[in-house]
Amino acid sequence: MRDKSVPAVNHLRSKPKVNPGQEWEAEAKAILKAELARAGVSYKELALRLEAIGVADNDKAIGTRVSRGKFAFTFFLQCMRALGTESVDLAERRRLP
Repeated sequence: MRDKSVPAVNHLRSKPKVNPGQEWEAEAKAILKAELARAGVSYKELALRLEAIGVADNDKAIGTRVSRGKFAFTFFLQCMRALGTESVDLAERRRLP
């Protein structure tokens, strides 16, 4: 019989932890992908444009970073510069708390 003074631990029944940053990562990913689509630029073309401004990267690494939605703001700024994007309107996007 189990000692009731010790809480039961059942790892098989516990719900998976939700990453509180997932929504933010999804929004960052959506914004960057929208700007790429707006400019009609592929990851390969973005890699070439980044190289032209002195940022060495390759299309596969860029694709992985964007698909995960985990990238530094520095990378986002470099992408915007490479795309020639002067502003990003966040008002048209879903607001997070």
